[in-house]
Amino acid sequence: MTDTLPEAIISKKSRFSVVWLIPLLALMIGGWLTFKYLNEKGVVIEVEFSSADGLVAGKTKIKYKDVEIGVVDEISFGNNLTNVIVTATINNDMRAYLNAKTRFWVVRARVAAGEISGLGTLLSGAYIGMEPGGGRKKQKHFKGLDKTPVLFTEDHGSLYQLRSKTLYSFDTGAPIYYRRLKVGEVLSHKLNEQGTEFHVEVFVREPYDKLVHENTLFWNASGIDLKVGADGLEMQTESMISLLLGGIAFDNLSNEPGSIAASGTVYPFFKNKSAAAHTLRQRGDQLYRVYFDGSARGLATGAPVTLRGITVGHVTNVKLEYDLRDKAFKIPVTIEFEPDKFSIIGNESVDEKSPSAEDLVSHGLRAQLRTGNIITGQMLIDLDLYPDAEPVEVRYEDEYLVLPAIPTTIESLMQSLDGFLTKISEMPLDEIGINLNGVLEGMNTLVNSNDVKATLSNINLATAQLNKTLEQVDGVAAGLSEDSDAYQELLRTMRELSGAARSLRQMAEFLERHPDALLKGKPR
Repeated sequence: MTDTLPEAIISKKSRFSVVWLIPLLALMIGGWLTFKYLNEKGVVIEVEFSSADGLVAGKTKIKYKDVEIGVVDEISFGNNLTNVIVTATINNDMRAYLNAKTRFWVVRARVAAGEISGLGTLLSGAYIGMEPGGGRKKQKHFKGLDKTPVLFTEDHGSLYQLRSKTLYSFDTGAPIYYRRLKVGEVLSHKLNEQGTEFHVEVFVREPYDKLVHENTLFWNASGIDLKVGADGLEMQTESMISLLLGGIAFDNLSNEPGSIAASGTVYPFFKNKSAAAHTLRQRGDQLYRVYFDGSARGLATGAPVTLRGITVGHVTNVKLEYDLRDKAFKIPVTIEFEPDKFSIIGNESVDEKSPSAEDLVSHGLRAQLRTGNIITGQMLIDLDLYPDAEPVEVRYEDEYLVLPAIPTTIESLMQSLDGFLTKISEMPLDEIGINLNGVLEGMNTLVNSNDVKATLSNINLATAQLNKTLEQVDGVAAGLSEDSDAYQELLRTMRELSGAARSLRQMAEFLERHPDALLKGKPR
């Protein structure tokens, strides 16, 4: 029996083997770990700085709003050793904010812009600050800032341009003040191409930029504005910060500030507030001129003009002129009068006109120099009505009404004293002295003469004889009846004789004491 061999069954073998699952799984795990590592590692960037002062590789952090978002990996030199390249890794969640507008800077402890910042770096060391950008163009290489930026993207407000011949004492980041309230900062300053003036860019934050109008004035608020004038010692400073670091102030000093200024408006920049206010010419202000003949020492531009103690204007110009016609020096002083400082009352009807300056001059309006500050010797001009003043002719010089002036109190006293001394000097004092000596000698001769002595002796004898007569009459009266007419007549005669005797006795006693009364009469 023939054995039949079994036939082989051929089947198609699967190409996939379970063995391959192990390396595939390992590859997937490795890829995931790599992705996770790269994702967690973040974005590698390069920042170019002028110096690496305070920066340490592997230690210095990168922060945004004090939140750590990266770390410095490496610090190396750039081309030609002119700068340093900081290689750093930024968290991946900040990848979308790395573009052409992103800014980096080194934060250190510093005092600027009226604030003290970065004190924490004294212990922890410097760090790199970052401000995310809003652009679409992605970027990984940046040029770092030398200073902390003054203005950030979240700050809203308006920019203005200032023009000045001098930079004064402030720098980038200096504060901007409105009535001593900090409302902005100085962004930049530079000299123009011609070298004739400085261009200063300032930023005023919302909502304070609505305070900037077309006629707003900007001035330097650095240091102390010290002025000694007729009003006394005046010292102004915006704050202690501006005293140390400088600053700029602005305000609407005009009665018509105008509309709100648009961003980018250009303004002149003044040395101080006084210089800024001096440029204003209030609408309706009037100019007058006063001539002073005497010394105007202590009177300067800006000195107040007062009316009964109230400031109604100020001096705008003081000059010295020599008049060839009179051969004398004159001091013309120009004053600016502000009529809105006082009001007119008492008009009984609408048709009644208010008095003009010419009317006031006709009624005695006069100007007088007076001492405003005894310590400094500063002078002011005082206006007032002097009804008894001599009338003057109202006149104009160009557009100026000339206000008449009266001498100061000291000048009037000196003029009176000078006139008195002049009259004394014109008197013939030598002749008067000679005549007076002659009169005194005559009086002395008369008083001591024999005639005066004889007169006094005769008066004494007459008095004695009169007393005897009275005694005789008294004896006759004793023999008469008291009711008879003869007795009454005799009694009346005795009274008259007694009065005469008493008068002679008094005259004799007076002449003994004052013999010169025979010449000069009885003293009063």
